[in-house]
Order: sequence, then C-alpha cells, then structure tokens
Amino acid sequence: MRHSTTTATKAQQARFARLKDMGCICCWNHDAVRQDAEIHHIVQGFKRLGHDFTIPLCRWHHQGHPPPHLDVREMTQLCGPSLARSKRAFVAMFGTELALLETVNAVLERR
Repeated sequence: MRHSTTTATKAQQARFARLKDMGCICCWNHDAVRQDAEIHHIVQGFKRLGHDFTIPLCRWHHQGHPPPHLDVREMTQLCGPSLARSKRAFVAMFGTELALLETVNAVLERR
C-alpha cells in the first residue's frame, strides 16, 4: 500500500517505537487498561501530515475492531468511541487528533 508519506527516518522509527511502548493515548486518558498501540498518522485535507504527526492508538480506537469477546456497543461503553467508527464522538470524548498529538509529545518529552 502506498501512502503520501515517505519512508520514516531512523529518528521517526525511534518515535514509533516509543509510541508503541507508551500504549494507546485514549485508553491512557480514559483510565482504561493499557492497550498495545498502532501508529495513527494524522490526516488533514485528505493528506497525511507526515511521520512526526503520529499518535498511539489501540486497535479499537484506531480501526474500530473490538476484541473477539466484546461487541462494538460493549467496547464503546467500556473504552469510548472509535476514531474509525465515529470521529465526531471520538473528538467529543478525547479531543482532536492535534490536541492528542500535543499531549503525546508532552509525555514523550518528559520520558
């Protein structure tokens, strides 16, 4: 799959590793159990902003895939809305992707 961003530099790859170690920022903000994170590239105007504009989201918050033992309704009640399933509800609960990016960057600076 081709994306609008170039190959990540070593520094950006190191950022991705730190984001994955951090876990999902939404679960973190929601006081939920820490979930492994996928790298979410922030998009504006149908274009990725680049590898530096990335936040860690779990499979649920990123792609909207609940684990096998829960359904969408249960996951939404437990962990809040998924960005892929309902961006408006996601932003209402967790803030914009750019606001989450600010939080993530602040956390990374402190570590």
